[in-house]
Amino acid sequence: MAKKTPVDPDAELAAAVTEEVRSERLNAMRGPESPEGLELGRAIGANVAHHRRERGIELEIVAKRSGIGVELLKKLEAGEAVPSLRAVWHLATALEVPFGTLLENTSLADTPDSPFRIQPAEDGRVIANAADEFRSRVLFSEGDPRTPEVYELTLAPGCFEPAEAHANETYEHIVVVRGVLIVKAGENEACLGAGDSIFFRADSPHSYENPGDTPAVAHLVMRYAD
Repeated sequence: MAKKTPVDPDAELAAAVTEEVRSERLNAMRGPESPEGLELGRAIGANVAHHRRERGIELEIVAKRSGIGVELLKKLEAGEAVPSLRAVWHLATALEVPFGTLLENTSLADTPDSPFRIQPAEDGRVIANAADEFRSRVLFSEGDPRTPEVYELTLAPGCFEPAEAHANETYEHIVVVRGVLIVKAGENEACLGAGDSIFFRADSPHSYENPGDTPAVAHLVMRYAD
């Protein structure tokens, strides 16, 4: 049996810069070589550096927690790299801050002040795993502190998606819209059908699984510690 080639986190994120960012940001940027992309990278890098230093976390620790190489993190903090949405999610988890926090002061945070807003079904930035079997669509305005952090999860048939522990006192509330979803959190496990909901602590490793033969869709609300 042929040995699998180890995945290089730096190369993986570098590839995401040219492919995933373009597909996820069609309305906000044209790719990392565009002025919009570079400005986005600089703003996110500044946010990462600010929260890392504020918490006194070494780059090596962030690299270990996020799976992103130290050299690439240095480039990001220096404004020389544009991360994918999935990379931002991993960085938020590593720094123990809400996802939207790392998007503050970016073009993605430019939201209207109106308290009555509509997001069409075809809109919403998407975070996907490498196999595109697990997709998380953002259903909230990242730059508006009034909005709760809500995501639409879509799992392909047979998909199993592990999730790292979030910051202490982080909770998830999930409602299944279609299909079947198995949620594991610590020693607990639940099999949910359409209309079922679950509330659990997400500050320990957890996972989502679709054991069915049709896609599973669920809505997830994140609640962070004050």
